[in-house]
Amino acid sequence: MKKAFLIFLLGTAVFAALFRFTPLGFLLSSIAGIAAVMVSSLLLRGAGKIWDSGKRSTANPARENAQQTAAAGIEKIRAISNSARMIRSNAVALQVRGICKTGLEIFEYLMKNPQDLGKARQFINYYVDATKKIVEQYIELSGRKEMTSEISAALARVEGMLASVKETYDRQLAHLYEHDLLDLNAEITLLKKTMELEK
Repeated sequence: MKKAFLIFLLGTAVFAALFRFTPLGFLLSSIAGIAAVMVSSLLLRGAGKIWDSGKRSTANPARENAQQTAAAGIEKIRAISNSARMIRSNAVALQVRGICKTGLEIFEYLMKNPQDLGKARQFINYYVDATKKIVEQYIELSGRKEMTSEISAALARVEGMLASVKETYDRQLAHLYEHDLLDLNAEITLLKKTMELEK
């Protein structure tokens, strides 16, 4: 709205100045005023694009990348959690949901703290996809009508491994919180020292 008013004001000023102080007359002054409106409109539109691109370039691309990575991770974890519904064994399904709960906590932490993305790089690049693949294969094998000894052995290996996967996810989450805990401990220590000095 302000731009339109400025453009109109500029066009009117050009018309008034040319009509009043030059021998151009009404028609040519009007044409010059309209031309001034058009040129100023184009210039302001171009300046707006430059301003917008400047604003975009000052955005933090690392933060945006981290948030996109975390959002993609959340989607993968949700897919694993949704597929856990197809697991016949309640105990195994519960373990998979526990893994997913910790995975969601990790990615939610990364959404809030994108600077820590590097600490979770291996987790993001390997563990989530491997977990998804293992759970999908477990579902496929456990859904077969004929159970061979090889299939039973593979299912038992996966079931035995889920506790280790959960531990890995828990360690990753603890690793991410480590810095926050150090900051909290430092704040507590500083507060204690300040309170002791004030006694």
